[in-house]
Amino acid sequence: MKLLVLGGSGLIGNALLKNSKNEFDILTTFYKNPISIKNVRSFQYSFPNDLNNLRELLEKEKPDVLVNTMGYSNIDFCELNKNDTEMLHVEITENICKICENIDTRQIFLSSDYVFDGEKGNYSETDVPNPVNYYGLSKLKAEQLILKNPINTIIRTSVIYDWDYRARFFNSVIKNLQNNQEINATTDVYNSVTFLDNLVESIFKVIKLNQNGIFHVVDSTCVNRFEFAEIIAKIFQLDKNLIKTVSVQDEPKNIAKRPKNACLDNSKAKKELGLGFNTIEEGVRKVFMKSQL
Repeated sequence: MKLLVLGGSGLIGNALLKNSKNEFDILTTFYKNPISIKNVRSFQYSFPNDLNNLRELLEKEKPDVLVNTMGYSNIDFCELNKNDTEMLHVEITENICKICENIDTRQIFLSSDYVFDGEKGNYSETDVPNPVNYYGLSKLKAEQLILKNPINTIIRTSVIYDWDYRARFFNSVIKNLQNNQEINATTDVYNSVTFLDNLVESIFKVIKLNQNGIFHVVDSTCVNRFEFAEIIAKIFQLDKNLIKTVSVQDEPKNIAKRPKNACLDNSKAKKELGLGFNTIEEGVRKVFMKSQL
């Protein structure tokens, strides 16, 4: 089976490449950071300029599955740069959809809990999205394009963590606490968190089981950032007294509105993909074990 991963130098894309275990013929794209992984063919593209090059690659290689992990992950950047966000998240997705439909390539699209407004929490796949920021809106628009083809799949996830510098919040907590630096962590916004290994496993399961539709892939814990930081500090044996509580409204860097409780229900993924999800404590302990290798 031939697999094309868009965004192979990002957190999710790179983990997919490293954990494919030679089960697929893999191609990938990257923007700035070259990829050097055995048996993976990589191509440097910048969008929208290289859209025709991607079209040529797809039409030549005809992958069975395309996994789109590309996207801006900073929601404040998206709020300030709506045109760029619309281009990458929506317009490029629309073009990819047209190409993939013509060559019968399935798509798996990585989306977000931020398609929801956060008014109720514990969202299932059947709940109606209602984004409160531009990042969430752009992801929802992309989802609607992807789901026009019933063979495609949406995986919604949130706050990914692992022993990886690209896992921004997790990495920031550890670095600052190791350097005895105080950190601020919010108490009034709740999200599910996601151990990267579980997310990667879910993508491979979707491919192998030929699943389609929407899946929520997250750990079985809903936390605010203060609680998450405390768990990280406890398991990594760092000083939790350096973690200070703040409101999301007190953070001057926050431009985009945050949903109050965007936590996701992972019951469908457990049942239909046969996945066993961690609690946050179990996941962070697994990351701690990685850090000791």
